[in-house]
Amino acid sequence: MDWRKAVGILVVSFLVLNVMLAVNLYIKAIPPRAFTLKESEQQKIKTFLESRGIILKAQIPPQGVPVSFLEIGYQPVQEESVIRQFFGGKAPRVEEINGGKKFLLGERQLVVMENGTVTYIDKGSEQTFGSLDEGKALKAAEDFLKTHGGFPKDARLNAITYDPKSGGYLIEYVRYYKGFFIANSYIDLLVTPCGVTNFYMSWLKPLGFRGKKREVIPPITAILRVDAERKSGEPVVIKKVEQGFYSQFYNADRWQAAPVWKVELENGEIYYVNAYTGELER
Repeated sequence: MDWRKAVGILVVSFLVLNVMLAVNLYIKAIPPRAFTLKESEQQKIKTFLESRGIILKAQIPPQGVPVSFLEIGYQPVQEESVIRQFFGGKAPRVEEINGGKKFLLGERQLVVMENGTVTYIDKGSEQTFGSLDEGKALKAAEDFLKTHGGFPKDARLNAITYDPKSGGYLIEYVRYYKGFFIANSYIDLLVTPCGVTNFYMSWLKPLGFRGKKREVIPPITAILRVDAERKSGEPVVIKKVEQGFYSQFYNADRWQAAPVWKVELENGEIYYVNAYTGELER
């Protein structure tokens, strides 16, 4: 047995465990109405994070906003209206699938699910752009949305990512409610030199806040949780920290989403930390 390696693993495991225990104890020790860190306390934590290879590139909010749970549900769509938006007056071939319908016309495919999610794929588009950059891709995505049901007023641009495989850009919009994002309510579009070739919409509907407002953990505490979960000791850069709501999908008419801190890393990884408990949402 390589004793040096074994001891090294034990030491690293012990350090990670200590950080996780410290985060849990810290959260539990904070009085319900004392979830605000002083500037000096934040600075100490930032220094600690930097010593662990975590660089805060983003401006971190000094504190969170007290909130209650957010009730959400699937937003239904009008099937006939969606077909008209994507195929005009043409009649596509229809296939029944589990939980929805598939509509086929040439090399175009539209899937409309009973829960309101919509998927569109166009494999027959010809080249539209001589050269495609981020600005042109964003304009194409906006124009596409305007002519396919309208640009949602509560949608905000969340990310633009270059896709080397298609030579295009993946553009994501997220739904906002009362200033908070709803993580799993989003629209994805893939814009290539041939135009918009892929579209996916999962537009969850906010039904209002439920229950009493509760204090939330400071964003710095959420970052500590992410640090405790890291399996690699490689340096990371935190690109963005934002408060919002997150929930998995459920087979129900409505359910409640928990408040979270979204911690986004520069390498594309995203963590959602429950803003009440400090636990990672899975």
